[in-house]
Amino acid sequence: MKKIVLVSGNRLAPAATGGQVRSVGIARALARNGHCVHIFSTAGRKEDYQGDNVRRGVLETEIEPRLKESTHLGLTYGVLQSVGRRLDYPRVWQYNLLARGWVPGRLKQALQQADIVLSDLPYCPPIPGPWRNKPWYLISHNLEHKLLEQGGPRQKRFAGWMRGIESTATQTYTDIFSCAEEDQAFFKQHDARARLKLPLVRCGVDPGLYVLPPDMRRQMRAQLGFTEADEVLIFSGSGFGPNVEALREIEEFCRAEADFLTRNHVFLLVVGTVSRTPRREGPLVVTGPVAQILPYFAASDAGLNMITRGSGSNVKLFEYLAARLPVISTDFGVRGTQLVAPDDYLPCSRENLREVIGQFIGRDRSYRAAQAEAVWQRHRRSCDIQELINAATAQLAPFAA
Repeated sequence: MKKIVLVSGNRLAPAATGGQVRSVGIARALARNGHCVHIFSTAGRKEDYQGDNVRRGVLETEIEPRLKESTHLGLTYGVLQSVGRRLDYPRVWQYNLLARGWVPGRLKQALQQADIVLSDLPYCPPIPGPWRNKPWYLISHNLEHKLLEQGGPRQKRFAGWMRGIESTATQTYTDIFSCAEEDQAFFKQHDARARLKLPLVRCGVDPGLYVLPPDMRRQMRAQLGFTEADEVLIFSGSGFGPNVEALREIEEFCRAEADFLTRNHVFLLVVGTVSRTPRREGPLVVTGPVAQILPYFAASDAGLNMITRGSGSNVKLFEYLAARLPVISTDFGVRGTQLVAPDDYLPCSRENLREVIGQFIGRDRSYRAAQAEAVWQRHRRSCDIQELINAATAQLAPFAA
């Protein structure tokens, strides 16, 4: 089988964001198809830059058979990443370093040995060198220029630059793994010779990772202080701008509807780096960063998505489905999925969220569980990352044995 190198701008495993869940899922699916997959990340996380890791200059992680990650811990990439984040600049510096071939020697060695190369996001362009003639694919997670257009002044400044990068991606790469119909249509529009397949790989997940052990619900609800009579709606997310805005909406809703929520034993559980500080304010429970998301899904009765802007799709929706949670979402929040209201999810907005929650808790739990299972079975093929990768690579000759 093939030796595949996936080039990433930052450490992917264990996944801490939706994008990382998708990237690791793609790598895992390829490894389970028999390929040897080497993720090479050019920078680590804050906690990686200490002790023996820094002295060795690299963090090696064996994720599972035929799948490993090497995280480069050189100071140049680490410092630039830290400064860029503090100043809220996109990773233009990273793009320029890679495009000029200023990369770690270990990465060059990995590229020399590779049969196929994947770039995780357009900030990781093809790297000059003898490996440039190898099949080289872009993993698109969204349209990055649209996210920059919606960001702050420093983000918007580079939106036109990124639009140019994404517009010429059809000429730069062997092909592109699209995330949703939105980016697929954009790339198709700029593929003047209709050369590419542009296979659609939605933000699927590995369903095996979301199997809930029988006693996990009871244990986690007890740990969080919930009784079995309580109704728990979970919102999971990283510190990504649209998630932070959605959290503000949730906070305002909990303050405005505290009496309604308390009277009906409803709690809104917010999990992940969308908030760095854990706190509890009446019906609002915020955990901050957590080591594992699964126990919190087990403790919940529904998945909530209040996202109203962004690009691509939200991995949290696919995680809710795989965990067999009923979904309550804005219509914008289900973009990039095949969910249809009201059969597959309850549509909501900030204005009618109280009414939608009332409708949801008015349904019997056994009915809700059966409906969630039916939704998963209807949409499994478009949510299971293994199924999606199998269908995508079947269109691409370089991945054949």
